[in-house]
Amino acid sequence: MADTDKLNLDNIIARLLEVRGSKPGKNVQLTENEIKGLCIKSREIFLSQPILLELEAPLKICGEFF
Repeated sequence: MADTDKLNLDNIIARLLEVRGSKPGKNVQLTENEIKGLCIKSREIFLSQPILLELEAPLKICGEFF
């Protein structure tokens, strides 16, 4: 499991932003531990968020009827 405490998010973000504006498919070198760390940290953040959506009126709901 990746050590998310040592994950350098600023460095990863900087590397990703360096290729912004390049042609699609441009590779960014990330280690396996960086990718695992990003996945673990993302999961922790999503799971820590409340499931309840706080919405304001008026609200339009669109979808299909079956």
